[in-house]
Amino acid sequence: MEHPCHQCAAAVEDGTAFCKHCGAPQIRVMSEEPATQPMPPGTPDEVQPPAEPVALEGAPAAAPVGVDWSQAVPAAAVTGFFVALAWVIPFAGFLLWLIAGGILGVAAYRRRVPRAILTPGLGARIGAVTGLLAFGVFAIILALEVLASRGSGRVRQLLQQVIEQAAVRNADPRAQQVLQQLMTPAGMALMITLVMVFFLAAFLALSSLGGALGAWLLGKSSHDRPS
Repeated sequence: MEHPCHQCAAAVEDGTAFCKHCGAPQIRVMSEEPATQPMPPGTPDEVQPPAEPVALEGAPAAAPVGVDWSQAVPAAAVTGFFVALAWVIPFAGFLLWLIAGGILGVAAYRRRVPRAILTPGLGARIGAVTGLLAFGVFAIILALEVLASRGSGRVRQLLQQVIEQAAVRNADPRAQQVLQQLMTPAGMALMITLVMVFFLAAFLALSSLGGALGAWLLGKSSHDRPS
């Protein structure tokens, strides 16, 4: 019997150790690798598969990170409405109410989302939204007041007092002319616009400050609370 050489394909008789043409060995011993036996438990080199995570029933849910605006906006709207109504308070007290409004906005949000983690930065954002909504209500109330008083509302009266006091202090003819221009309807409209811009900045800045302060106070109280 003959078989082909595995290297040159020449015919080689069975039992021949080497091919006569190329000298390649013809007798190969096939050894089977022993099957890997499982290592006994406790062997140091034993590799255990990673354990699957097990969900514990009744484990507390992770506290939400960030601001849930679906809850924050209603809380800010309610607080902002009452802050805007504080316009009836004297001017200095009204500015303090803006800071208090930011604190109350954060507290109202925390009441809706008890497990929320609030940083001063997130509190400032909630306070800013509270201030923005409060300014919107404030602008509506102020416009209604101006319409009801036929243009002689509190803001106009305050502006007239400021302009008259400035006219008394400054006797320069050119300054007097400018002040007279500001007393005209067009000048007064410009002044009211500038005052409203100032109020918008005050609403946002002071309410944001109050929101940051409220988040800090609530975070401090939660840390001090015994677990």
